[in-house]
Amino acid sequence: MSKFEVITIIIACISAFISLLAIAGQRRLQREANDMQRATSLLAQKQLEILEREDKEKVDARIKLDLVKEGKNNYRFRLTNISTQDARDVNLKLLVEKPGDDPIIRTEYQEKLPAKVLSPGSSVSLIAALHLGSPTAYNAVLTWVNPDGSESNYETYASL
Repeated sequence: MSKFEVITIIIACISAFISLLAIAGQRRLQREANDMQRATSLLAQKQLEILEREDKEKVDARIKLDLVKEGKNNYRFRLTNISTQDARDVNLKLLVEKPGDDPIIRTEYQEKLPAKVLSPGSSVSLIAALHLGSPTAYNAVLTWVNPDGSESNYETYASL
């Protein structure tokens, strides 16, 4: 083997080594790019879920229940529409162990509920006949019909 052939082989080996280093670097960069693309895809999916949930919240009504004290010994349950949509046939059912423990006056309940339409920001109040033995918090189920005709049920907790 001549001197030129040895130099050519050494240069070829160095070239091959440099090529292997470049390939390894490119693989690492490609792996990082794939990881970034996966992360971006997951982020876009989460953003889409948030947008869909916000759109649903804009379409659906939301009702909240409060137990409020008015004056010295007067208490009321207040149903309030906290959404931007009308709620129809709004109803309330307190989850009490015994029917006799229900603090809502039956005649007032029958007069006011189900509320035909509860506009955004409006509310319905019911007298709560609480006494010393009454609990200060109640579990309740709220039901209503959304503008698109779908029914919503929401279990909530109201306390003083």
